Amino acid sequence: MTGKWTFRYGSAAVLVAVAIIFVSLLANPSILPNANSATFAVMLTDPPTVPAGTTILNMAYSNVLLHVTYPDGTVEWLSVGASGTVNLFSLINMTQTLATTTLPVGSTVDKMQFTIADVEAVINGTTHDVTTLSSTLVINVADGYVNQTMSGVLLDFNPTLVQIQATDADGALVNYYVLVPSATAIVVNSLSSSQLTVGTIVRLGENHRTRLIRVKEAFDKNVAIVSASLLVNNNVTTLSVTLKNEGDFAFRLFGLTLHGEFNASRTWERTLWESHHRGMMHEWRGMFENFFERFHPSTIPFKISNSELMPLFGTHRERNDDGAGFSSLTLQPGESSTLTFNGVIALQTGFDSDNPAMVITPLAGEDYTLRLMGEGFQTFSVTATSEP
Repeated sequence: MTGKWTFRYGSAAVLVAVAIIFVSLLANPSILPNANSATFAVMLTDPPTVPAGTTILNMAYSNVLLHVTYPDGTVEWLSVGASGTVNLFSLINMTQTLATTTLPVGSTVDKMQFTIADVEAVINGTTHDVTTLSSTLVINVADGYVNQTMSGVLLDFNPTLVQIQATDADGALVNYYVLVPSATAIVVNSLSSSQLTVGTIVRLGENHRTRLIRVKEAFDKNVAIVSASLLVNNNVTTLSVTLKNEGDFAFRLFGLTLHGEFNASRTWERTLWESHHRGMMHEWRGMFENFFERFHPSTIPFKISNSELMPLFGTHRERNDDGAGFSSLTLQPGESSTLTFNGVIALQTGFDSDNPAMVITPLAGEDYTLRLMGEGFQTFSVTATSEP
């Protein structure tokens, strides 16, 4: 008899427990396992182009957002609450998970956005502050349909670290650095469980590498440099670049760089020479010209402000200028735009804007290479001419 009562009480306890769990699930259905939800990772890979001697390229990031269209048709910018610092130089052929979130299967992620809060580079053992051409990036995401429960977006962040070697207003050799970004992104599936852990670094899969290359090639064909001109008139440079989006989707451009041999002159040199005895003039001139001709930039980065191009050198005053911000241009399918710069390309290192440390001009008759940096990049050759 005792055994029967024990069985009855035990069975009743089990039934009561099941009933409690059932009621709890009805009251809070979010704790039910959901086969229609995907754990979605935000991952970064980075093959940077950097000067020789670079060992560390640290980027602090924040404000990571995903542009999501949900299965029911609603759309939002979803914050994934990610921030941190990553050594971009350590991610060559590797991926690092920056954040994870949850999305319904059947959602589409077509854009992502993030902020570059700070960048520094270690080159030949010395740490340098780096200025970014644009501190806020918005990137199209290719193949953005989320159809598996372990998926993610893989951002191929391919920046170029531009070194500008020059002399400051006191004649001292100074290296300035500008980070020029280029980026593409894809949605990837069949992730491992380890890739869903923030901070995990794994080797970039060959299939993902192939897809990124294919997407980059598609972006490269999306925008064309229709024409470009480069005019020199004394110290004044006029650069004009006309672009056209010949693809089927919007293209974002973060900036461009102009590569070649430039002439560099300094206003303070003449003052120094003229302050000495005239008999010493030629000796001083020869010494300074031999010294300075070694130290002038071969690359000029330009950021975009509406349809204007603005040279950016990475000086202390530029790093502390909030004007860089969201520096980009978006071309819709079929849309054209002409970007222009007209003025003196001057490296300002002090507070006296009338006496820059260096004035830079292209050389008439020389060939220069333009590189558009954005979602993929394009190159174009232009010859500098002098005003007749």
